[in-house]
Amino acid sequence: MKRLLIATAAFAACVSPALAKKDKVVFVTASAVKDQPALALDPARAYVLIRSNVAMPLHLMRIPSGEDQVKYDALKAEAFAEAREKYAKKKASYEKAKAAYDKAKAAYDKAPTRVLKPVPPEELVEPTEANFEFTPFGLMTGVSIGPLFRFAKGENGASTYLHAITPGRYRIYGTLSVVANAGATGACFCMGSVGFEVKAGQVTDLGYLRALTPDEIKVPAGDATRLFDSEKVEGYQFLQAAPASWTLDPRLAGATVVQAKFWPVGKMPNYFGVSVGRMPPLAGVMRYERDRKTMLAPPELKR
Repeated sequence: MKRLLIATAAFAACVSPALAKKDKVVFVTASAVKDQPALALDPARAYVLIRSNVAMPLHLMRIPSGEDQVKYDALKAEAFAEAREKYAKKKASYEKAKAAYDKAKAAYDKAPTRVLKPVPPEELVEPTEANFEFTPFGLMTGVSIGPLFRFAKGENGASTYLHAITPGRYRIYGTLSVVANAGATGACFCMGSVGFEVKAGQVTDLGYLRALTPDEIKVPAGDATRLFDSEKVEGYQFLQAAPASWTLDPRLAGATVVQAKFWPVGKMPNYFGVSVGRMPPLAGVMRYERDRKTMLAPPELKR
């Protein structure tokens, strides 16, 4: 698992190295909308709007559509076939080296003090469906938003982010900052989160992300884990509607802005080896009863 984490984290924004020599398949394109006097939104792209009380990172991952899954499965099958071809080419030379080692080892066993101990060749592992490692779909489709490249700035760190992304369905993976080929820092909602859909020509408002202040968190001496235990703060909502005083940026006056419709989504692997948590309860969408998630979303949004 450790080897998988290292390998996949390095390719958070691209396909597997086995596919580098072929046409690159891109599932998601994303870019921050710059803080500029006027906007010219692309009707072919979808946009995500996020506001927060501090500059903070948020990482999204695409939920594969049927078409996405077909393309991904084809990529994986092609990479697996290439791995099998490479194995077949190496097998003959490995067997030759192994035979030479066995012969030298037998000679050494007869006179261990007069010859150097032979070194066995590196074991050749045959790729199988069970052991073949391929970049997970989520790592090919990550979208990192913040803490830099804010669309608008307010007092005391208040931030607005506007991102252009490929239309489709996404999940909030966590409050972490991911840098391609350099790993990630932060925390993931690997134990449960929410999904939402974005459509071309629309700005989907995810709402207001409120980070806790130090005064709100009661941390017993020596218990640093409570720093992340936001569910113990009474009435706290990590994701909520923006305060009434926080009006929509006037530059978006001509855009079609819709409120995100969320639904609960399940567990995901901790691809980056960061702190593990879960999305705090979201009013009208989900709550937790111990470790079990209760879905409150309307039936048509339970994906």
